Amino acid sequence: MKKCKGECHVFSFRGKVFQNNEKPDPTPGKLSFIKVIMRFALLQLLLVSITASLCWASPASAQGALEKKVSASFNAQPLAAVLQQLGKKTGVRFVYNDQILEKSKPVTASFRASTLKQVLATLLPADQISFELVDDKFIILKVKPVAGIVLTAPDIAPAAPVIAAVVADTFTVKGTVVDKDGNPLPGATVGVRKTTRGTTTDAQGRFSIRLNDGETLEYRMVGYQSGSIQPTAGSPVKITLESAVSNLEDVVVLGYGTSRKKDLTGAITTVKSDVLKNVPVTRVDQMLQGKAAGVQITSISGAPGTGTSIRIRGGNSVNADNEPLYVIDGLIGAGDLNLINPEDIESIQILKDASATAIYGARGANGVIIVTTKTGKTGEDKINVNIYNGWQQVPKYIDMMGAADFAKLANESSKDYGGPVLYSNPDSLGRGTDWQREVSRVAPMQNITLSTSGGKDNYHYFLSANYLNQDGIIINSGFKRYQLRVNLDKYVKKNVKVGTILNIGRSEIKNNTVSLGGQNYGQSALSYNPASTVYNPDGSFTSKKPNDQMVYENPVAQGTLPVDNTTSNNIIGNLYVQWDIIPGLTFKSLFGSELNFIKNNTYSPGSLPTRTSDSKGGLATSGVGNRLMWLSENTVTYDKQIGKDHHINILAGTTYQTSNADTIGATGDKYATDIFQYNNLGATDQTTFRIGSRYEQFTIVSFLGRINYSYKDKYLFTLTGRSDGASRFAENHKYAFFPAAAVAWRMEEEPFIKQLNVFDNLKLRASYGYNGNQAIQTYSSLAALSSVSGYMIGGKQILGYVQSQLPNPDLKWETTRQFDMGLEAGFLKGKISVEVDYYNKRTKDLLLSQQLPTQTGFTSKITNIGIVENKGVELLINTQNISRKNFSWETSFNISGNRSNVVDLGGVESFNLAGIDFGGYSTVSKLQVGHPVGTFWGATYYGVRKTNDVPKGAVDPSANPKLGDPLYVDRNGDGKFGEEDFSEIGNGNPKFFGGIGNTFRYKNLSLNIYFQGSFGNDVMNLADDFYKTGEPLTNQYAMIKDRWSPSNPNSDIPRVNSRNYIPSTMWVYKGSFLRLKSVNLGYNLSGAQMHSKWINNLNVYITATNLFNITNYPYYDPETNSYGTSSTLRGFDNTNYPQNRTYAVGVNLTL
Repeated sequence: MKKCKGECHVFSFRGKVFQNNEKPDPTPGKLSFIKVIMRFALLQLLLVSITASLCWASPASAQGALEKKVSASFNAQPLAAVLQQLGKKTGVRFVYNDQILEKSKPVTASFRASTLKQVLATLLPADQISFELVDDKFIILKVKPVAGIVLTAPDIAPAAPVIAAVVADTFTVKGTVVDKDGNPLPGATVGVRKTTRGTTTDAQGRFSIRLNDGETLEYRMVGYQSGSIQPTAGSPVKITLESAVSNLEDVVVLGYGTSRKKDLTGAITTVKSDVLKNVPVTRVDQMLQGKAAGVQITSISGAPGTGTSIRIRGGNSVNADNEPLYVIDGLIGAGDLNLINPEDIESIQILKDASATAIYGARGANGVIIVTTKTGKTGEDKINVNIYNGWQQVPKYIDMMGAADFAKLANESSKDYGGPVLYSNPDSLGRGTDWQREVSRVAPMQNITLSTSGGKDNYHYFLSANYLNQDGIIINSGFKRYQLRVNLDKYVKKNVKVGTILNIGRSEIKNNTVSLGGQNYGQSALSYNPASTVYNPDGSFTSKKPNDQMVYENPVAQGTLPVDNTTSNNIIGNLYVQWDIIPGLTFKSLFGSELNFIKNNTYSPGSLPTRTSDSKGGLATSGVGNRLMWLSENTVTYDKQIGKDHHINILAGTTYQTSNADTIGATGDKYATDIFQYNNLGATDQTTFRIGSRYEQFTIVSFLGRINYSYKDKYLFTLTGRSDGASRFAENHKYAFFPAAAVAWRMEEEPFIKQLNVFDNLKLRASYGYNGNQAIQTYSSLAALSSVSGYMIGGKQILGYVQSQLPNPDLKWETTRQFDMGLEAGFLKGKISVEVDYYNKRTKDLLLSQQLPTQTGFTSKITNIGIVENKGVELLINTQNISRKNFSWETSFNISGNRSNVVDLGGVESFNLAGIDFGGYSTVSKLQVGHPVGTFWGATYYGVRKTNDVPKGAVDPSANPKLGDPLYVDRNGDGKFGEEDFSEIGNGNPKFFGGIGNTFRYKNLSLNIYFQGSFGNDVMNLADDFYKTGEPLTNQYAMIKDRWSPSNPNSDIPRVNSRNYIPSTMWVYKGSFLRLKSVNLGYNLSGAQMHSKWINNLNVYITATNLFNITNYPYYDPETNSYGTSSTLRGFDNTNYPQNRTYAVGVNLTL
């Protein structure tokens, strides 16, 4: 019989005998049939009755060895739990015999910046227990021997007689141990059941051990679920360990600090990077769609480099900004989201209630999104390469008339006006030119990210570089990114750590120059005559439509000849020093800055048909903007465990932030040649040359504080406050104080709850507090002048100035007060977790553009009037449906509903927000007391006039009424059509929105499917003003083929030439949708499986986004907003740039 080579003792490592503290689950994988049925019945009941779920995930971070600094507090906790927490903080794995636990007592202690060696020396009785560091990864705890006593592993039977081993058939088993994502796990113990034979995995997660036929392998590791497997000879083994660490121990990033999830008193949602990996998104905000309850994220356009509009628990303001505050690596309000590589992100925390956001005071009313990028981990250096290539396409085209149908409409229209036949043989034209397809394309995209990370006890590093090239699905549009990141930290003294974070990025955006539709009725892809062709016989672009002598830019010419480029160079970084003065007392000083340089250049060449026709030459514009922001923060934190029952954490600090920006723009016309484009504005006709510039600066000074107190680790209290002073407001109102308070009760710690044996976690929390909003234009409280040209003095034209803005010496902050109550619960040993929140927000002193009487000479001024209210419910559920050796299934689900209401507008019942001006001005949105923010305004469509007599309750707005005219509801019954017949006709706010994701893992395969949905919202399509009028001024929707005519008298679509320019319910559509947001299929291989010493892990994946969208909306996409990030105008479409459908194939390699 061969001698064993280092594997003769179970759980041995380099000849040292030990036993892992994790115990295998009894009869793993052998639940009774009845228990299985009961478990799934409970899961189904919860999913059906509550209809939501969300996944919380937060992998622990590793940090050091015996000299690593540790700050921690323990209150009567078992030694096993203490060691587990220390392992999470330091990255060391503790290995020990159960006799260690027998000799220990509950631990009550507090440490601040102590070395791990000092901590262990304090915790462990030196006369009974010793510890030893092995390979800088494992700490072996050993009971010191007592004379006459021999230590043995208590749950391992004595070795079988040697003769039995000789007789039995033996074979060698080789395999790997990995986590659920396929990453190798070094230091896992693998042993033979009921023997003393065992081994540990190496740095690649590999192991090798000899077995007798019929024997069973047991495996275990601190922080993971134990299990067993019975291998067969000749077959490699892959063991996947599931985490056994409770999500309640996850570390959550707060403003100016961190906390365990179980200690939170506020409403905070965490989105971890592992939920988002290998999905081809280009921006941080796109990563969050459908992932967080209470966070509504709308893609305002599908153009590359375009962002989203985010509402956290509804919109609070009318004229001020409603977008959340971004805090990126500690820098408030900094960072170009186009230049943050999503693959660099470690986690995203979304702060929603007043308790969580009050620490950001005047800027927290709209919620706060904290983005934390990756840092290096102690241990082996790693190199990661992630490459994917993909292609994009338009998911859906709008059904428009073809050439033959359009020609028939034109003939009918001409006849109706008494004109001639325009197209002698319409049917011969066929479909003609499909301009939508002519200006769209299958667009490639490529992304490459290279990163390296690692560190030792006293330093860590993370370096990454990214290149992204995304062509747009509309010709001549696209986005490129070049990005470099450096994250470093180092202990320069035993109690002093310094660190820096630096992100350098450049983006190049080709803005879309093609008009797809909207209000451009002459030259857009939807409006253009389908009987026209793209090119003339000589290859030049056509510029005239059949039966029309005017000169146009056909859509392909628009997309090919003009240039519209935006280039951005951004540097964002910070440098910090953290000093652990005494145990429990820490001082941190941070200095951060952002430099942003933006340039936009446009050029319309003289070769454009309309400019050639008018002999105008080329037209160029160039604009340059520079912004410098810097931030200084100084905070002191004191953390103290007082006796067994009391724990306190106090934060105090001050911040100073200032930002200045300057822009300069110039334009020139009548270029004699197109050679220069925008690169030489001096080459333009100097009489056309114009130049302008602008400069602005603002400063915010703040004082902040927070007190967290816990009693017996189950009664939690938080007090937060921040005082902000902002230069944007009037002299007498520059400062304001924003307080908040929160309480939480960890009910699972109560004996009467424990006796139920139902809950793993049960916490009730409530918060109340105030936030502010100062997101208005700089200098809004001051009087302003504007230049006016055209004055003549002495026969010379001079420039004059007039007052353009009234001062407001009383302008102050908007103030939002918010109440939140939440319940968190966990069941079945973490298999199910539920979180429910109710909130009520009221914003007063709205920063509102108040309308003024015309005799004042001004139209409006910014003032503080009005009240808006939001209230809603959020629900999150996370379930582990199946967790087996080779197969697992997890579900995440969230759903939210928000209701907004305008309570007061300063004595005014309503005012107009937006309108259209074609065929006469018409209002399309109003702000009204007692109604939600974001509603549509217009007439109610009654139907088509089919008889000479107008039906009762209807009115015909036409001055020359005819059969087939559109009729509208006569709301005031006067028989005349007017503004009084307009009313609220739709609501752009959804009743509910959310997302559901499922993750399946089978051996090396993983499949993630995510759906995003919005339900109960309406969409108003302003493009119907042209493409649904029955007039051949533009091409028309295909539905107009079924218009009313004498031969089609039952149609409810108005007749030809009805010129239906009145906004009405005909323009409003149901906007509910359920989108398959992403699908990702991956195959994972460890280095051991590939027999490679250099490869740590390899993941090959295919992914797709926006595969289908279940909706009744007939146009490109119901998730859009033609008014961008407007605070009040939501749910408007104008046939905007469509969202793309993406397919990608990628490789993620870790060395």
